Amino acid sequence: MGDMPDLCGMELHLHRSIGDRAWNDLSDWLLREASRFTSVHILVDSSTHELVLPRFLAEVEGLADCHILEIEPGEASKELILVEQLALGLRDEGADRGALLIALGGGVVCDLGGLLATLYMRGIELVLVPTTLLAMVDAAWGGKNGVDAEGSKNLLGTWRPEASVFADVRALETLPDREWRQGWAELIKQAWISGGPLWDEVQKGHWSQSAFWLREAAEVKLSVVEADPYERGTRRALLNMGHTLGHAVESMVLSRGFDLGHGDCVAFGLVLESLILDSWGVPDAPSRAALRARIEADFDFDSLRTFSPTELWIAMQSDKKKHAGSLRLVWCPAPGTQEQSWNLGEEDFLKVWNRYASA
Repeated sequence: MGDMPDLCGMELHLHRSIGDRAWNDLSDWLLREASRFTSVHILVDSSTHELVLPRFLAEVEGLADCHILEIEPGEASKELILVEQLALGLRDEGADRGALLIALGGGVVCDLGGLLATLYMRGIELVLVPTTLLAMVDAAWGGKNGVDAEGSKNLLGTWRPEASVFADVRALETLPDREWRQGWAELIKQAWISGGPLWDEVQKGHWSQSAFWLREAAEVKLSVVEADPYERGTRRALLNMGHTLGHAVESMVLSRGFDLGHGDCVAFGLVLESLILDSWGVPDAPSRAALRARIEADFDFDSLRTFSPTELWIAMQSDKKKHAGSLRLVWCPAPGTQEQSWNLGEEDFLKVWNRYASA
């Protein structure tokens, strides 16, 4: 892998705080570390600016002289040109290599903030403060960041393993039901990977109870990342269960202006990919049927069934797990089992899609 830094030799997320005191922990950290930073900058989207930022500034000490950078909410903001505009904003605010960037928001803000902090002057310090369930369960952890390009999800990005994360559940108090479900899809996936009591509880639970399993779900992702930090094997690729199809669906959702999010698309991907495993006769089909039942109780896929499978197959070809021309599915066949990898061909995909779409 050339001169790629060894993430295994670095501590993944130098400071981790999850719970109802995470902002207090951030206050303590800022007071201890204040002398290191020449300026502090907070990246938010307009929704977080209105709903979360005022309380955040009131409760976290050491931010009296901070500068605010704002973007529009949603996946459409994950563009490289916006990273450049934000970098120029940092420059105009006087940020030098001693600056600190705090990314306060959901998955898009965390992804953009990570890339911005990595590229600006070849790197400034980064703190992630996730404010959505999706970000707290998934996006803020693992050191990945990135932006989209021509509909290809996260085509451009970097690794940023050392960013500290302060995930305070109080930020979820303003979250609408739609956003709870976006995180619920990733939480279901993490519970499946974990198996055992976490899967048993989530399978019987409800998205409104998600905060109860937040810490355990985050730890599942961290344990997977630490075992295979740069996705050299299949362990970290396991975190992309449902995403091979889900990312392709998401690109088409965005182009059509549908009011569906990342979690909706991943949930749909989990259903279809599990059906593909069934069609191959992979053992433990009853467990995957239970997974689909859990998902289909919480998500409505009627609008997605109308998509062109040929267009989806083309969109799937930009999946980052593709290797030597082959599209890979990496899955635990049953909850908590060892991951396996299969190559997916167009004929198998179309057969399962046509059967599902016409059901």
